[in-house]
Amino acid sequence: MDDYTVQLSHLLLFGQSLGIGFLVGLERERHANSIAGLRTFTLISLSGSLGGYISLEFERPYFVLMMLLLVIASLLVAQFKSRASEPDTTTVLAAILTFGLGYMLWADFKLLPAALAITMTAILYYREELHEVPHRLTRKDVSSFFQFAAIAFILLPVLPDDTYGPYQVFNPYQTGWLVVLISAISLTGYVVLRLLGSRSGIFVMGLLGGLVSTTATTLIYARHSKRQASFAGLAATIILLSHLVLFIRVAIVVAVLELSLLVPMLPWLVGGFALGAGYIAWHYHRTDGDKEQYRMPAFEVSNPAEIKVAVGFAISFALVLLLVAWTNDVFSHAGVYVVAFLSGLTDIDAITISNIRLFSVGNLSAPVTLTAVVLAFLANLIFKLGIVFVVGDRNVQAPVLWGFLCLASGAVTGLVLSLVRL
Repeated sequence: MDDYTVQLSHLLLFGQSLGIGFLVGLERERHANSIAGLRTFTLISLSGSLGGYISLEFERPYFVLMMLLLVIASLLVAQFKSRASEPDTTTVLAAILTFGLGYMLWADFKLLPAALAITMTAILYYREELHEVPHRLTRKDVSSFFQFAAIAFILLPVLPDDTYGPYQVFNPYQTGWLVVLISAISLTGYVVLRLLGSRSGIFVMGLLGGLVSTTATTLIYARHSKRQASFAGLAATIILLSHLVLFIRVAIVVAVLELSLLVPMLPWLVGGFALGAGYIAWHYHRTDGDKEQYRMPAFEVSNPAEIKVAVGFAISFALVLLLVAWTNDVFSHAGVYVVAFLSGLTDIDAITISNIRLFSVGNLSAPVTLTAVVLAFLANLIFKLGIVFVVGDRNVQAPVLWGFLCLASGAVTGLVLSLVRL
């Protein structure tokens, strides 16, 4: 690499450090009593980056520590001279972290510092909302978070990472890790819904409802459409949006568990998402009435981090995994498809992960895995459509039916294209 290219790459790193400091400092500048603002944070991030440059390029490891001590001393002096009635501990910690992010850029981390800077800025910006979190969560919710932490950080590390049982497909550690993954995805939606409550808009409620539970979303809003018939159009929008999230959930799970399978999966995921999103947009804009006048029904579901929910998923996953392996051995592909369809009627997470797991160990081919996952998705749509027709108003039934047909058509078309390419 020539000298010009090297200097240009170094300049880009310093530019990125300036951006990180500017981002965090911009948020701190909003607070009148803050001991450091936009300029100070920009210089602190630049100091960390300069410390990293000198320490790593000139092999002076103690230089960055010296600069960090100077930054901390300056912050303590500013804190001592501040006329604020309370110490600005948040700004001090944010400044030290910003210095560290500037240094990380020179430790061969290109994307992580920026991601952490955005996360830290969001935490600082949503100060009031985060202060309300303990008051909006119930005692049962907090206990569930402790249970989730116990599973993720205490139980999971001690689980044996070896295969057991018939067909050698059950791995306790991988099963526990999958429980943590699915619980984390669902928990994210659950927490946001608890914080927003009935104030959340139609799109937020639909998207987060898809993260928490499409079954609960479908049941609640289909039932509410009967109580308030004029709400049926918007209820259909929320239900369809929640099912649109299923494509995102599957994509995340595939990307985490078996990245090589994501490319063959994309045609049906993108096809179903695009066609479904197009129909939802068309249906939403043609819905009559004032979209802001309706009172959103309470969305009450169990916390997905509860022990019983996690254990239930682990048991169902293990049973489905063994059942798919057995039917594939005895009945070949036909057995896999039958199990996928039946399992997908109520939940697609377990059957999706089971098929991906069997693909990873070589028990299933890519075409069979893709077909089984799409069959589970179609079965899930059929089950939810049944809920809508049983408990929903007739004005919600037709939009949901046409929306599900669009989701299914896009998914099947994408599946055919994938199978042809494979």
